[in-house]
Amino acid sequence: MSYLNHSHKRLRTIDLTFSAALLLLTMMLFLSYFIRTELTKTNVLTQHTYDVIMAVDNLNNSMLQAESSRRGYILTGNVQQKSRCEIFAQSAQENLREVKELTVDNQSQQRRLARLDELMQRKIAIFKFSISHYDRMGFRGPEQAQLTEEGTSLMTAVRTGIDEIKSHEKTLLSERRARERTTLLILTVVVLSGILIAIILLSLSYYIARHESRSHIIAAGDLQAANRDISDLSSMTQLLQSCADFEEARGILSCYGEKFFPKDPGGIYLLNPSRTLMTDAATWGGTDRKPFNPDQCWAMRLGQTHLSAAASDVQCQHVEVGGSRAHLCIPLAAHHETLGTLSLDLGLPQGTDEEFLERKRLKAGAFAEQVALAVRSLQLREQLRELSIRDPLTGLLNRRQMEESLLREISRATRTRQPLSVVMLDVDHFKNFNDTFGHEAGDHVLKEVGQVLQKNVRDSDIACRFGGEEFTLILPEADCDTALEICNRIRSSVKELQLVMGRQHLGHITISAGISVFPSDGDTIQQLLATADEALYEAKEKGRDRVIGSCTALRTTETDSKT
Repeated sequence: MSYLNHSHKRLRTIDLTFSAALLLLTMMLFLSYFIRTELTKTNVLTQHTYDVIMAVDNLNNSMLQAESSRRGYILTGNVQQKSRCEIFAQSAQENLREVKELTVDNQSQQRRLARLDELMQRKIAIFKFSISHYDRMGFRGPEQAQLTEEGTSLMTAVRTGIDEIKSHEKTLLSERRARERTTLLILTVVVLSGILIAIILLSLSYYIARHESRSHIIAAGDLQAANRDISDLSSMTQLLQSCADFEEARGILSCYGEKFFPKDPGGIYLLNPSRTLMTDAATWGGTDRKPFNPDQCWAMRLGQTHLSAAASDVQCQHVEVGGSRAHLCIPLAAHHETLGTLSLDLGLPQGTDEEFLERKRLKAGAFAEQVALAVRSLQLREQLRELSIRDPLTGLLNRRQMEESLLREISRATRTRQPLSVVMLDVDHFKNFNDTFGHEAGDHVLKEVGQVLQKNVRDSDIACRFGGEEFTLILPEADCDTALEICNRIRSSVKELQLVMGRQHLGHITISAGISVFPSDGDTIQQLLATADEALYEAKEKGRDRVIGSCTALRTTETDSKT
């Protein structure tokens, strides 16, 4: 009887245990379903916020590109820049409409967008008026400067409005991601708690819970790894955006390449300016730093990721022949332009399972995407810097940069007690040449003279366009005789030019030059330029096609005394 009672109690305990387990599992299912639904909604909202931020970024980029193209058209008269300005202005309006559609349910954003729309319309009107004014009147500095000043203030207001919209979306994104993390945390706690109780109640549930626990552990590990990767990518992007040049970026890319792929040697290879060679921008893990031809990389030729993971797969020609490890190449593309490639030796035998290779490929793809954007940003900054210091017609340094360089060289000459020569150089009868052949031919002459200057000066010399048909040479550690020798060499090269534009022969041109020497002819920028300018006018008065300086005057005096 006692045995039966104990058996009955055990049965009741088992019934209660199973009932409790089933009830618990049922509750867990309903609760998990509810939490998962909420998590899905949060994910949708988060993705929507990302879409808004991307659309705002596209809007900002379109406005910047339109402004850059307008300036390029005003400065160069290149009709392609005019077309680009119109295209990007239209694109900006389309982007604004897209942002409005995405934020139609957000009244505060709609109000901001309404203000932004008004500012953009005014800015685009300035674009059109500036281009129209240029088309009708040609380049007029004061009018264009006034338009540029007004456009700059409007652009600042536009960017401020964009930043406000983006800041609001980022706030929403932070709130939604926090809600997502909280929901995910609740889901994890509920599931793990249920599994723990199920393990205690049911031996069968133990095996099921063990499998489920392993799945959740792997997912949590992947999620943590993904979060770390996102954080590292964000840090790398911020550092790269703060770089002044590619030398700084090289160290950052190598550091983060090692961090992202500690067991996978690799490198980032970029196309050289002539797009004929791939040179390393950063390497890690002892990777071969030899440059290679773009055609040797299948990723560059196909414009897509190339993975050689099996013995039968085709390998890139720049990869070591006979290697038994998988290799991955990803093209670096940004703004519809291929910049180079990310090359990775995956550090694992060929034939590894596809799931692992896919995770590697996705991680490398995210890294390559951020690197491409950062590298393109650096290249654009370098191009803008070049445009700000160089004359767009001749490629020589502009007047502002000439004055800064001359001031620096005067300081250096004062410290080292070395001579410094300044040359003012002018194309003879340039106005008559323009009147005879037209301004296009005149521009062609100025380009040719600029090339002659670059070819005939020393590496340490600085060639600049002073303005119009006047050029300036800064010759460090050069006395009057050395400067005279350089100027005569340039003068002879200019006389030998065969000027042809289309089928029209433009004849020959000559130049005149004046030399001033620091410190004998002056110890300030103004004095040196004035003395060189006076010598230049003297050369013109004496018949042109000659160089005048203090040393030439001395030689003339000596010749007269001997006579």
